[in-house]
Formats: sequence, structure tokens, C-alpha cells
Amino acid sequence: MKNTIIWFEINVVDLDRAKKFYDHVLQTNIRKEEMEGYPPMGIIPDEGVNGALVEDEEYEAPEHSGVMLYFDGSSGINPYLERVEEAGGEVVVPRSFVNESVGHWAAFSDLDGNLLAFYEPPQ
Repeated sequence: MKNTIIWFEINVVDLDRAKKFYDHVLQTNIRKEEMEGYPPMGIIPDEGVNGALVEDEEYEAPEHSGVMLYFDGSSGINPYLERVEEAGGEVVVPRSFVNESVGHWAAFSDLDGNLLAFYEPPQ
């Protein structure tokens, strides 16, 4: 098995607003999809683990508990955190050193209150 995790979904209230936020933060172009029988989605392009923003107008983010999703920050976390703030999100935990064998991490809250993170492995 190449990846244990192969798909993730980030629930959002407003897909267009979330797409604009994540396009800016991740420097990507999320593809909007309308599929019969499913809520509107924004597919996040990637060559490895793939995922989507999923629109749910009734969605309320959990109180920062549960599963934590980490985006790849191997090119350096700080530029991502700057874009999080530029796009209206909040840095919850700044770039933080864990130890020499683990590296760094940081957490942020998106426009819907979802708590997500970036991981930067050791160099």
C-alpha cells in the first residue's frame, strides 16, 4: 500500500469562499465539481493523497478536536502561514519545533473554523 490515507474531505459552508481561501493558501487551482446526488465539491489537485472541499450550508466546525489533517509544508511553513492570514484565516500555532527527528509543524483555522496544520520534515 503506497499511502494509508487516500482521500480527505474538508467541510465548508460556502464552497466559493473556501475555494478562494485554499487556492491562495496552497497556491493551487481547486476544481469545482457538481455531481448528481452529492453536494458541491472542490477537488484539491495533488499527485499523492487527494481530497476535496465539500459544501454543507449547515456545517459547524467541531471545537478544535478530532482528527488533524496536515498539509505538506516541506518547502517551508512560514509562507503558507502568511497566506493563511492574508486570506482571512488565523494562525493558531505558529511554526513550532518538535525535535531533530520530527521537524516542525504549525496549525491554522480556516474561514469555517476548521483546524488544520502544516508539517515540515527535518532537513
